[in-house]
Amino acid sequence: MLFNGETGVVQSMDGTSVTLILASKDACDSCGLKVVCAPGEEAERSLRLPSTAAFSIGQEVRIDELSNLELHLALIQFGLPMLAFLLGLFIGYLLPLQGFMPRELTAFLVACLGLGISFFVARKLISRIVDLIPERYLRIEVSA
Repeated sequence: MLFNGETGVVQSMDGTSVTLILASKDACDSCGLKVVCAPGEEAERSLRLPSTAAFSIGQEVRIDELSNLELHLALIQFGLPMLAFLLGLFIGYLLPLQGFMPRELTAFLVACLGLGISFFVARKLISRIVDLIPERYLRIEVSA
């Protein structure tokens, strides 16, 4: 899990978001899920989350993951484009355009169109997930 059981320090706050500083792990270098986490050069990560909770700057907080965020993001980033491409191949193969262009070319072009559309759908879904992170995926509470 991405952030389960980690502790961080509140670096800054504004009315709608809080920025936490977390100690970097060895796995940060190879992590592909840098949607909300930005590893720094000084072995620390900066995590900015939308939050309405009242924290104070310098306060130590604990982050618990409530659901598998990595799996959801991976399914959207890789599964959705693959599904769109395969559906485009099948739909393009069934289109009655054989007199105009070869069936394989039609299937490939429609698959590429599906892939392009999936980019915008995935982008929208990931932005919605990032907005839902505090409520559905992470619990941020004051460390004891």
